[in-house]
This record gives sequence, C-alpha cells and structure tokens, in this order.
Amino acid sequence: MRLSHIRLHDFRNVKSAELDMEGNRLFFWGANAQGKTNLLEATGLISALRSFRTTEIHPLIRQGQSMASVRAGIAWKDSGETLIDIRINRTGRKVLVDEAPMERFSDFIGRYPTVTISSADIQLLRGAPSLRRRFFDMVLSFGQSDYLQALRSYHKGLQERNALLKKGASDAELEAFDYILAPFAASIVQMRVESIKLLQVDFKGFYECIANSENETPSLLYKPSTIHESPEGFAASLQKNRDRDKAAGFTQNGPHRDDFFFLLNEQKAPDFASEGQQRAIVLSLRFAQFAYFKAQSGTTPVILADDILGELDPARRQRFWEACDPLAQILATGTSLPEDSHGWKVHQVNEGTFSLMD
Repeated sequence: MRLSHIRLHDFRNVKSAELDMEGNRLFFWGANAQGKTNLLEATGLISALRSFRTTEIHPLIRQGQSMASVRAGIAWKDSGETLIDIRINRTGRKVLVDEAPMERFSDFIGRYPTVTISSADIQLLRGAPSLRRRFFDMVLSFGQSDYLQALRSYHKGLQERNALLKKGASDAELEAFDYILAPFAASIVQMRVESIKLLQVDFKGFYECIANSENETPSLLYKPSTIHESPEGFAASLQKNRDRDKAAGFTQNGPHRDDFFFLLNEQKAPDFASEGQQRAIVLSLRFAQFAYFKAQSGTTPVILADDILGELDPARRQRFWEACDPLAQILATGTSLPEDSHGWKVHQVNEGTFSLMD
C-alpha cells in the first residue's frame, strides 16, 4: 500500500494542508508542538478510524471549528488509486471511499493498513491493563470482522448487564443477560488465544533482530480473568459471581478485565528489563503488528514512526531500520534530521504548515 497524497482541513492545528506523499521515505522535521504528530495521526485514521493518541473525537477538530476532514489517495493492491474521505464532526465520523459513503465502519476498518510507532508505546508495557486491551483489540479487529462484531456485541451486553446490577435487578433478569454475553465472551477469548500464538512468533523474531541478543527470550502472555471452553462455562461463571457483582455494582470478570503480560527470560519485563530492553520489546510488538496486518490484508502496511529515533541508541536505531520492511512506505517525524537525510524526502513543519525542503 502507498499513500500518494493527503489533504487536511481544520485537523488539530492544521488549518489547511495538501501534501504530495510520493516516495518510500518521507521525513517531517521541526520543533515540538508544530503539527508533525498531527499529520501521522490523520494518516492513521485511514486504517482504524480512530486516533492513536485519544479515544475522543472533538480534540481532532481545530479549535473554533465545527468539523475536520482528511482526504487521502491510496495506491492499493495494484488496483489504481482509491480516494478516502473522512469527515469528522463533534458527534461522529462519515467515511467515503471513491465518493461512495461507507454504511458500516466494520467494512472499512482493516482495509488500508498502517502501523504507528511512537515513544508513547512504552505505556503498553508499563501502563494500565486497559491500554493493552485496547491495543490487542485494535490489532485483532483488523481483518477479523468476527472479532470486531463479537467485541461490540459483548460490550453492548455488558453495559446493559451493569445497568441492571446497579439498579438491583432480579436473578432472572441478570440470567438472561448472562446467556447473551456468554457466546461473545467465549469467542473473544478463543480468538485472543489463537492470535497471540501467531503474534508470538514474529514478536520473538523481531526482538532478536532489534536487541541483537541470543541470550534474551521475550514472550507474550495472555491472562484471561475467566477462561472457559464453552459459552455454558462463561454463563456458569457469571452466575457463580453474581452476588459479588451485585455488591460491586458491575461485572467483575470477563474479557473486559483480561490482561496481557510481557516477559523477558520468564520475568515480568516492566519489573526486570532495562530501559533499552523495554524499548526493544515495544518496538518488536509493533513490528509483529506490522507482520500480522500484512498477512491479514495481503498488502504492505504504511509505517508511521513518530519521533522515536531519539529514544534509541545508535546501534538499536540502525537495527530498527534493518527491521523495517524495505517495501514499506515510511512516514517519520523528528526534531532533528536523520543521519542519512539524503535518502529522505524532507518536509519542514512549522505551526501547522508543511514546506518541502530542497
């Protein structure tokens, strides 16, 4: 996949910008808070329709404006150019593909793959379980409409069950929702187990490349809060915990409470891995995501690298570039130019404007 051009209108601090994105290596250079990350954020919307920086919509709209838009040309699977038009207002989004509106977002998500790598990724290792669940749900939803549908249905049922718990509903009312939730919960857990096995192989391979160490063995560990092989097992678990849930006022077990652990040599990485090892772990996770997206979509994702080069020592920086697929288009940002800037098409970014450098 290639991004051929992009136009932003009233997106974050960008009033209006149109950029030619032809080329394999594009670098956006400038001081902090000028709009570099905003461009990558806008580009990432074509993949997942949501920001990698926030779960809210309104921050994407330029202050004082009622809507924002991102319009991009995509060269995809040798089928000519596809025009993506994403329009954002304060209540939602509208997506057009070649001027035709998308009725269901699930038909769009995962079609045009991008992978964002940023310094904030370290929070996937150190942060709250909700960050890890959000990441893995995003990855697994890509190209797996069954997972996305099960996830949405589960969370809709969960919200309704929690509302019943808060108002002191009867056992009969709660039991009805237990049997609604159970099939979706079982499907989510099963697909998470299977997908983590696939990600694990590439995760280990990329870590070996980036860390350049044969004595370090990383692994991903999926830790369900409740695991059963059948919907009936989940329903029974919900019934068993019903009194506790009533007392708490919410559902305490299920896929919405699961976690994912990162280990290094069978020890928890946040506690035992060095800073450099932790950075290598999250980079390896992103490259495993890249390989997964590529396998699922049958096309090469665009890599969006947001100001990460300064986080790496020179040796790991070199191995980072070696890990990148040579066929991938890379959009990178930084406050200083890359060492081999002659190999990049460089734009200077200043207060939401973009200028191509000679």
